[in-house]
Amino acid sequence: MNIEKIFILTVNRVDNQITYNNLPDELKKKVVFVVQKWEREKYNYDAEYLILPDHITTEHPRAIAETRKVVYEAGQDMKYAMLDDDITFGRRNSKYWSDVSNMEKSKEDCDDKDINRMFELFSNWLDEDDVTVCGCALSENPPSGEIYSKNNSMTSAYWINGKDFSDILSDLNLTETKVAEDIVFLLSLLVRGFGNRVSQEFITFNHSVKNKFIKSTIWDEQTEEQTLNDHKKIEKMFPGIYEILYNPGSSGHI
Repeated sequence: MNIEKIFILTVNRVDNQITYNNLPDELKKKVVFVVQKWEREKYNYDAEYLILPDHITTEHPRAIAETRKVVYEAGQDMKYAMLDDDITFGRRNSKYWSDVSNMEKSKEDCDDKDINRMFELFSNWLDEDDVTVCGCALSENPPSGEIYSKNNSMTSAYWINGKDFSDILSDLNLTETKVAEDIVFLLSLLVRGFGNRVSQEFITFNHSVKNKFIKSTIWDEQTEEQTLNDHKKIEKMFPGIYEILYNPGSSGHI
């Protein structure tokens, strides 16, 4: 079975759907916009909509985590993609994992053919026993030297086999943090034996990060202290696995 649905999580970007606009037409037919109830009437895209419960609004302290949980519950019987609304896709030069260069530069934007191939690849990966979640590397991160890495971090875009963990989904504590909810999700699966795979060929470009004129409802108001508190929560949830490291002579942490 191929990827059945593409859930795009969105808020306050009715007329700036970067991810959707850059998908091939055949994949747009699989899109489900995940929207807050108060904003639904503003959308007129020819797509399916998943309307969030009333309590999930921009004022909710853990809106992202709560939203993602709704998607996990909706996707329990399928293979699906869960994408932020502000990303585009690229691919890296094959010289990073082989002796062959296949483009002039180090990376380039994906065309429709590339994106379709990426979706097909990720769908096939999700059929393998050791892959429950897979996705792209972040464009800013250096390539690993292999065509993919195992059990690594991801952000903004996930391809998920919901059937793999549907029987334990209700046991997972996925809504403890405002940010870094992706870390909680991936670690919750990894400690239970559900692995992931991150392509080093296909990459994501996050346009909210790259373009200061594109606002982020969550991150524009997030403080460093709030972020640190969330990371402290994760450290308590996964002792001996997740650890906060502090920069010497600085108040910052990594």
